[in-house]
Amino acid sequence: MLGAALCAAAVAAEEPPAAVAEEALAPEGYVIGETDVLNIRVAGETDLTGNYAVRLDGKIVFPYVGEIRAAGVPLPTFNRALRDELSAYYKDPQVTVEVGEYNSCVIYVLGEVKKPGVYRFEGRTTLLETVAEAGGYERSAARASTMVVRAFYAEPKVMRIDMEQVIDDGAITLNIPLEKGDVVVVPKTFITNLNEFLTDISPSLSAYLRVNSVYRTTWER
Repeated sequence: MLGAALCAAAVAAEEPPAAVAEEALAPEGYVIGETDVLNIRVAGETDLTGNYAVRLDGKIVFPYVGEIRAAGVPLPTFNRALRDELSAYYKDPQVTVEVGEYNSCVIYVLGEVKKPGVYRFEGRTTLLETVAEAGGYERSAARASTMVVRAFYAEPKVMRIDMEQVIDDGAITLNIPLEKGDVVVVPKTFITNLNEFLTDISPSLSAYLRVNSVYRTTWER
């Protein structure tokens, strides 16, 4: 999936790469999201085993248990919660919960890439992989000023990633992990003021994310 011209990314923002790397999404600590599909198996109980979609209100409906919250809950925690609920009906139930479809794991890629749009990933991905998935950079791209906007609706944080170091120096150890909901923006010119960039882009980005969210929700349902 990785383009031959792409290597890894170097962080040119205020935070050191190590601080960003700590935010990597570990599959074993995956937090369930709305529209994800969970594959739930209960040993010896074929009637309970199957795929369960997380509704838009963040819950699933499970036999005997009824509604149980899944969205926003780490996968191991949900596994234990479901097992505890089933303990009222079964002796020592053996429950296994896996993510069948990572529908909530989306990253938005905008700007000077060959295929801008919405990209899904399973469990873990990096900026390198996402840019490659989007077809790589256009000739007009300011690769040294690849922007990552995180937690846009909560406490927005902007990181400027120097992808020139990736391409020229092969700094693969500096490739950063991305998180669900991250927005990758590739501008035509180098961005010097991160706060000003966020202020300028916020209105159009908010509109884009809201429209896209409605579209994805309607399509998935």
